[in-house]
Amino acid sequence: MPLHYTAAKSSTFKKGVSTSPIKKFQRDIKKQLPSQRIFSQNLTKKKSVSPTPDDDKLTILDYNVQLDYHLASDDLMVAIDTILSNLWSESTKLHQRYTSVGSTTEERIFSLKGLSSTVKAEIVKYRNQTHDLITTTQLYSVCSHLGNTFVDRKLELLIRQGKVRKFVISNASPVISRNVQKFQLGKVSYGFENVEVVVKTDNYYKLIEGAIQASPKEEALTKFYQYVKGNPTSLFINISETFTNEDLSVLVNHGLVTLTSNHLNQIESHHYSIAYPNCGTFLKLINQGRVWLVKSLTKAKHKEMVEDQLFKRWEGVNLQGESKMNNFRKPFYGYDLNWIIADALGSGVIEVFNTPVGRGYRLTGKV
Repeated sequence: MPLHYTAAKSSTFKKGVSTSPIKKFQRDIKKQLPSQRIFSQNLTKKKSVSPTPDDDKLTILDYNVQLDYHLASDDLMVAIDTILSNLWSESTKLHQRYTSVGSTTEERIFSLKGLSSTVKAEIVKYRNQTHDLITTTQLYSVCSHLGNTFVDRKLELLIRQGKVRKFVISNASPVISRNVQKFQLGKVSYGFENVEVVVKTDNYYKLIEGAIQASPKEEALTKFYQYVKGNPTSLFINISETFTNEDLSVLVNHGLVTLTSNHLNQIESHHYSIAYPNCGTFLKLINQGRVWLVKSLTKAKHKEMVEDQLFKRWEGVNLQGESKMNNFRKPFYGYDLNWIIADALGSGVIEVFNTPVGRGYRLTGKV
């Protein structure tokens, strides 16, 4: 008869309950607290119950918006002076977001708090390299109540009178157009558009006079000076009896003229645009500002944002809610956001409307 072995009860080992007071506390507290899964579910429900303000579209009251820089006057010289006197955030009269003292740019910059001496020195250096330039799109925004056609006519009259000078920079601003129509939704077109820059004539003449004094032996500069004074509306020059190839070479080196296009057929035609020296620094500033504005609005759920939010993004805000003054660093160096917005409004990149909580901005589809 075979033997059968059965394990005794004493051979069954049971894990003893820990007598550690810490382990006991952990066991007791787990019985009282809800599970992590239930906690996560409740947390998700709470989030869905109270949506953030960004989830809702802005309520549009009307499009009859009064911007801080709008003028009642139809004097375009007043509009130009308004822009030029309010270009920089620390000295603008359009808002009081920064406190600065001093009669010169350097004094005002170094009186600002929240910036290192190195950053302040970089700002002063950049400002010394820039000129008092504005775009026609900024003028359109300042005089929006008059209409673009009226502004163009008044500007042409000022040019003929010799008070201002206009320069057309070919293919200077990148454009991306997104079709918002349902049957062509998502269709994207790429290209470039010209930028029209305006400067006071006296400032332009002083710049040429400075070049003549620095290079008195270069007769091409004197020829050019006489030409622009006698032809206030001219935007281009050609090789002729007045300007030889050697003259144009000198003018190109001084940045006073540029080729009108990169296309081979236009290069061979020797067609040159009258240019403003070192204008590229200003154009880069405007283009980078437009890119920043478009990206900021694109990140918003409904591609729109109120003005106060835009200014906070422009400056940057720390945990204490104080301005980080990012707009005073590269690449904007204190350029005021109002003129980035004005350029975008005048070029049709954005539109503005009134909301219960202030002015709102949104993309139009043209970028």
